[in-house]
Amino acid sequence: MGGRIEQFGSQVSLQIDNVLYVASIISGTRSFKYRLKYFVEETYMAKTKAPADKMEPAEEIKQDGKVVSTKRTAGSEFFWTQSRCTGCNRCASICPVDAIKLDRDKTPTKRVGTAPCTRACPAGLDIPRYVRFVAEGNAPAATAVMREKIPFPSVCGYVCFHPCELECQRQKFDEPIAIRALKRYAAENDDGSWKNNLKIAPSTGKKVAIIGSGPAGLTSAYFLTLLGHEATIFESMEYAGGKMFYSIPEHQLPKDILNKEIKAITDLGVTIHTSCQVQSVQTLLKQGYDSVLLSTGVLGLDEGLLLPCDETVESDLMQGSDFLKNIKSSTKESLGDKVVIIGGGSEAYNSAFAAKSLGVSEVHLVCSRHAGSKEASPEEVDRAIDAGVTVHPSLDFAKLVRLDGKIEGVELFRIRSYGYDKENKLHYEIINDTRRFIAADTVITTVTPNEKPGADYLSVVQPGVFAAGDGISGARSVIEAMAAGRSVAGLIDKYLGGEGNLDETLAPPEKNIKPLNEPKGQNRSQVELSLVKQAGGDKVEIEKTLSPEAAKKEAQRCLRCDIVHQVHDYSLDTSSCTYCGRCVDACYWDAITSGYGYEAAAKKRKAEITALEEKNGVYNYAIRILPVAIGLMIIAAAVAKLF
Repeated sequence: MGGRIEQFGSQVSLQIDNVLYVASIISGTRSFKYRLKYFVEETYMAKTKAPADKMEPAEEIKQDGKVVSTKRTAGSEFFWTQSRCTGCNRCASICPVDAIKLDRDKTPTKRVGTAPCTRACPAGLDIPRYVRFVAEGNAPAATAVMREKIPFPSVCGYVCFHPCELECQRQKFDEPIAIRALKRYAAENDDGSWKNNLKIAPSTGKKVAIIGSGPAGLTSAYFLTLLGHEATIFESMEYAGGKMFYSIPEHQLPKDILNKEIKAITDLGVTIHTSCQVQSVQTLLKQGYDSVLLSTGVLGLDEGLLLPCDETVESDLMQGSDFLKNIKSSTKESLGDKVVIIGGGSEAYNSAFAAKSLGVSEVHLVCSRHAGSKEASPEEVDRAIDAGVTVHPSLDFAKLVRLDGKIEGVELFRIRSYGYDKENKLHYEIINDTRRFIAADTVITTVTPNEKPGADYLSVVQPGVFAAGDGISGARSVIEAMAAGRSVAGLIDKYLGGEGNLDETLAPPEKNIKPLNEPKGQNRSQVELSLVKQAGGDKVEIEKTLSPEAAKKEAQRCLRCDIVHQVHDYSLDTSSCTYCGRCVDACYWDAITSGYGYEAAAKKRKAEITALEEKNGVYNYAIRILPVAIGLMIIAAAVAKLF
C-alpha cells in the first residue's frame, strides 16, 4: 500500500505542470489544445531517471545543394534535421513529460537560404527578408531585396506562378502567405532608392552579344552590365520582352509595367536592337564580340514539337505564340466555331482563354498532365475554365483528321504515364482502346521542344557561345527563365576572366529581428478583383494591388523561418517519452519527424500504459480527474475576479 501511495504522490507532482497549461485556456494559447487532447491518457506516467538520448542530425539528402529530405533508418523512433530546426523550443515546451532538451543560443540570428519559401523559389529570392520590410511599411527596401536576384520584381508580382506559397510553412497553421501579392505591392510602391546602392564594376572592355530579349536574355544583360561588360541585345521582333510581351495577355501583365522595368535595364547602358534578325553566331564573333548568348526562348524556335502527322497537315497547325502575337496586335483570327489547343502550359491556357474571348463557342484544351501541373498558374487554369474552356487531361495527340483537305478535328489517345530517357526521347504508356476524336475548325499547338535541361537550364554550346532559357529547356515560367539568365551571366563572366560573383546588397540592414514562435490566428488577406473589357467584348476579372494596410497585415503573418536560435545540442529521452506525437505536430518546419520505428515504440508504450491503468485502478482515476478539478477552480477564480 505504501508503494502505491508513494507512486500516487509522484504522479500528483507530475500533474502540477499540466495544471499550469489548463490555466492557459484563459490566455488562449495554442499549446493548450495539444495538452487537452492528450494529458488525460498519458501524462500520469512517472518520469524516469534514465539519461536522455542525444539526437544526432538525420542524414540529409540534397539535390542541387538544397536539402530535399532526410534519410530514415529502420528501427529509429525520431529524426531531427538540424538545417530545418529554428530552435524555437516549441517541441520542448509542449512535451508533457519534459523529454526534449535543447542547448541553443539565446540571441537569434538570420540563417541565409534555408527558409522553405526561398528554397522553392527558382531565383532564390530572400522572401522572408522582403516580407519583413513590407510588414514594416518599407516597400522600397523590399523591392531592393528582390532586385538583388532579378531585375523584374513588378513582372513577377503579376505573373509568377509562386511555388514559394506551396512550401510556405504558415499553411500548417492556417493559410500560406500571399507572397506574390506582397511582391506586387512592394514593386508598385518602389521609389527607386535601390539605385543608390547599385554598384557597376569598371569596364572590362569585353563585349557580349545576346540573341533574344526575353526574361533570360534581359536578366543576363542586366547582371553582365553590373559586372562591367558591354551587353548588346539583338531582338527579331518589333518590341523587346519576348514572351513577357507577346505571350502574356495585357490584362495579366500590362505593357507599361513591363516597359518600365526594361527601361531600367537600358538606363544602365544595355543596348537593344529590335527588328534585327541575327543570321550567324560566327558573324557576331567576327564583329568583335567576346561571347554570345543564345536566349531565343520559345518565340525564337522555328516551330513547335513536330506532331506525328503528314507534312501537308502540319502547315495547318497554328503556333500558340503566333496566335497570341496576333491578339496583341488586335488582329482577330478566323478560328471557326471549334478550337482545339494542344499543350498544358501558360501559353496553352492563355491561348484558350483568348479564343473564348474572341467568341469561339467551343474551346478544348488537351494536355498530357493534369490541370493543376505547375506549367500554368492556378489563376490561369481557373480563368480559362471559368470562361468555358473544356480541359482534357492525360490525353496526347495522335493525328489530325482531314476531309477533302480541310481539318475536321484531332484524334487523341489516353496515356497512363510518360517521361524522358537519357537521350531526351519521350516515352509514354498508352491505355489500350482509349482513342477519341474531338471536332475542330482550328488546331493550335503550344508544345515546344523539351530538351533535357542541364544545371539551371543553361549550357555551353561552344567556347564563348552559351545558351539559356526556354530555347533549350522547353517552355518554362518567367521566373525560371530569369534564374537561368542570372546563372548564365555568372558563367559568361568566368569565361571572360571574372569570378562569376553576382552577389550584391541593395537593401538596408535589418534591425532587431526576432523569431515568431507562436503565431496568432489571422486569415489571409484577400486580393480584390476588378473587371476589364477584352478585345472580343467579354470582361475578365483581374487582381488588384493590395492596399498598404492589407499588405502590412498580410506580411505580419510570416513565421520568419529564417530567424533562428542556433541549436548546439538536441536530446530526447525516449525512456520517458509517451509517443503522443505532440512534438512532431507542433513543429511547423518538420525539423523533428517520426521514424520507421516510431509506430512499434508507440504500440509498446501504449501497452505499458494499459497495464498500469489496470493495475492502479482508482488511483489512476484520481490522477486523471485532478488536473480537471484544479483547472476548473482556476477558471472559476479568474471569472470571479472579473465581477
